Amino acid sequence: MVQSDWKQTYKEKCTTTEKAIHQIESFQTIFLAPMCNEPQALVEELIRQKARLQGISLYSIVLGSPCKYADVACHPHFSIRTFLSSPLLQKAYENNICDYLPVNFSEIPRWINEENIDVALIQVSPPNESGFCNLGISVDVVQTLIKEARIVIAEVNSNLPETAGETLVHVSNISYFVPSDRPLLTIRNSRTSEEDLEIGRYVATLIPDYATIQVGVGKIAAGIVQSLHSKVGLGVHSGSLTDDIVDLIKVGVVTNERKEINRNRTVCTTLTGTNELYDFCHQNEHIELYPINYTHNAAIISKISNFYSINSALEVSLSGQINAEQFDESHVVAGVGGQMDFIRASKLSPGGRAIIALPSTAQNGTVSRIKVHTQYVTSLKSEVDYVVTEYGIAKLFGKSLKERAKNLIAIAHPKFRTALYEELEQLQR
Repeated sequence: MVQSDWKQTYKEKCTTTEKAIHQIESFQTIFLAPMCNEPQALVEELIRQKARLQGISLYSIVLGSPCKYADVACHPHFSIRTFLSSPLLQKAYENNICDYLPVNFSEIPRWINEENIDVALIQVSPPNESGFCNLGISVDVVQTLIKEARIVIAEVNSNLPETAGETLVHVSNISYFVPSDRPLLTIRNSRTSEEDLEIGRYVATLIPDYATIQVGVGKIAAGIVQSLHSKVGLGVHSGSLTDDIVDLIKVGVVTNERKEINRNRTVCTTLTGTNELYDFCHQNEHIELYPINYTHNAAIISKISNFYSINSALEVSLSGQINAEQFDESHVVAGVGGQMDFIRASKLSPGGRAIIALPSTAQNGTVSRIKVHTQYVTSLKSEVDYVVTEYGIAKLFGKSLKERAKNLIAIAHPKFRTALYEELEQLQR
């Protein structure tokens, strides 16, 4: 398409939020661009038009989203189906308008291919001189949505950074454009406690120089990343890129110099942080964003040696079963996410390891996160190498069930250790 053609096409496809959302009809399926790339002007207009809609299935990956569509007033109109949950969805669960899809992140593009998505609501930058828009802060599943959804409506946000990797989409592949200058969604930096930093210090002892790491988001992840400043030549191939990782890049800890693929490049699928993070990544050729079926693909990551997967959990059983999704039946608080994707990848990586890091207690210290049994299982006991709390490191790989139980009780909070031993002994009689 020559330059004059794409400009005319773009002009013809530009419309108002009201007209664009009016293309949506009752009983359709809508997939929102995930994470902080959720297009807020389009979401708010969808909510404004809710009275004319019923039976809408709304798919989301909500990390960073304010979840405005979960308001009780949206109850008769929208049914939320999420691949990653949030405390902001608790009321929606209680009102029975939210359901959780336990799908590994790497397989969500496959799920989209097999479903019939009517409408994708996404966010892009204004087109460049060649007619390509940029996906900016999150690529994840959006490239698949653009190919598979019947209608693609894009909020064209002038504040979106231009990022490298597989981030471009041509104007010819989008159905409607809605101009916007809305502030981008952000996630503020986590305030780490001494407990978080102690966990981080233990994890840091397991990470060798020149390893490539994957780490999640939140306080535990922040504590881990902040404890890596003495390392040399680390690489990053992760789902999320945070402000704390950027700090490691700026001081020369993260160089990606020994990665067998994407050498000298930090790889992720989404930017999860502040506007300072977005500014750092704008037109930065050393930061690359790729679709989730690349960043979370174990076959791809297996080409990287010494890949260390670092994830968190809600609970760990004494056999090493990992629960990262929910405490009870009332609602899901997190999700499968990319945990199993990255754990599998660490198993295939020469020298790779899988680490689970979590505080020893929950509910202000009244409940042990290390339990004899967990009701819910996200990752299997056979897949994890180490579990870390603020009380130390439990090695699981190659250990028997009795050895695992002993190692895990040793890193439980001291006030729960005796009870764990007693409960375990009763079960073994």
